[in-house]
Amino acid sequence: MSNAPSTTFVFGPFYLDPARRSLSREGQPVLLTPKEYDTLWVLVAAGGRVVDKEELIAQVWRDSYVGDGSLARNISVLRKSLGEEVIETLPRRGYRITLPVASVLVEAGSTAAKPAPVAEVAPSAEQESAAVLEPTPRRKRRFLVGFAVAAVLVIGLIGSHFFAINAANASHSPATANASPVRSILIQKEGALDPLDEGFQLFRADGHYKHVLYNPETNGWDRWRLETDDQNNYHRPLSAAEKEFALQKDWKLTCVCALERGAGASDVDFGQQAPRFDIGYLQEGSKYFVVLTKQISPTFEWDQKIEFPGVADVEHPHTYELRYDHVSLTASLWIDGQLRASGYRGHTQFRENTGVILGAARYMDVKTSSMVFRSVRFEAK
Repeated sequence: MSNAPSTTFVFGPFYLDPARRSLSREGQPVLLTPKEYDTLWVLVAAGGRVVDKEELIAQVWRDSYVGDGSLARNISVLRKSLGEEVIETLPRRGYRITLPVASVLVEAGSTAAKPAPVAEVAPSAEQESAAVLEPTPRRKRRFLVGFAVAAVLVIGLIGSHFFAINAANASHSPATANASPVRSILIQKEGALDPLDEGFQLFRADGHYKHVLYNPETNGWDRWRLETDDQNNYHRPLSAAEKEFALQKDWKLTCVCALERGAGASDVDFGQQAPRFDIGYLQEGSKYFVVLTKQISPTFEWDQKIEFPGVADVEHPHTYELRYDHVSLTASLWIDGQLRASGYRGHTQFRENTGVILGAARYMDVKTSSMVFRSVRFEAK
C-alpha cells in the first residue's frame, strides 16, 4: 500500500476525500449515492465558481442523456445533507458552493490534515480538468498564460454544451474529450418537486389550475397534483439526438399516478419522426379506465380501453408502463407488472414535438379534472 499523502478538500465542517469517494462532517460519514457524490465533487472542485447545468450534467452523466430533474434531485438531496445554504442556485446560471474550499494533504494512516499549496499537490485527471476550467490565482497574474487558459475555458464550455444538447461523442473540451458513447436516456419527474425544477416546461396552460406540493391525503410530499377546468400539461422535449437514439432502441414510459376526477395522461411525442403514444386515465361516472389513444379530434377514439378501478386509488397509486419494441414498432401496456394490452402503434394527431408529457384535462361533464403524479419516467437503453 502506498504511503503517499492524499488530497482532501475541506469546506466548512466537511471533508471530501476523492481517493475514497467519501464525505464526512466533523468525523461522521455523510452517505451519498455515487451520482450525488459526483455532483458535489464537481461543485467543490470548482472552488466557488458558478457551474452551469449543462457542465454539471456533462461531467456527472458522461455516458447518458438525463433531464434537469436528475440534477435537481441531486442538488435537493445535497442541500438536505449539507444544509440549505451550502449550495447556492443562481437563476439561469447554475450552482456554486458558498463555503470557502481548501485543499489539504492527509498522510497515509493518519486523520491529521495540513494545508497543501496547490502547486505541491499532484492532481488527478479530474482535478486537472477542473483546473483548466478554473485558472489558479498564479495563472491569473500572468497575462499570457491567463489568456491561454481563458481560451481553453471558452472552448471547454462550448464543447460541454454541444455534448449535452447534440450528443457529440468527441469534443476538444477537456470535460467531454473522454466521454463514452451515449448508452441511455433517462427523463423523469419524481415526487412533489415542481416539474419546472425538473427540466419540464409548461405547455398549453389553459383555464384555471393550481399545483399542490403538499398532499393532505397522505400527509406527505411524495406527489404532485394538477387541477384544471380546461387542460394543463408539462412537457420535456427530446433533442434530435435523443429521438434518434430512442427510436432505435426499446424504450419504456412509466407513470405511477392516480386520477381523482376527469381525465389525465402520460404521453411521449416524437414529433414527425414517429407516432405519438398516449396513456390516458378516464373517469366516466362511477367507472375508471386506462386507454391507449387512437384519435383525439374531432372525437376521441381508443385503440384499447380497459376498465380498472385502481385508476382512482390516490392513496396507493398504481404503476402503468408502456413498453415499446423497436423491431415490431408496437407498444404494450402493463399495469403493476401485468400485461394488459399489446400491439399499440400510437397515433399521428397533434405531434408537436413535446417529448415526455404529463397532464390533466376536462372530460365529459366533469367541471374540474384532477390528476396526481408520484413518478413519470421515460427511459431508453
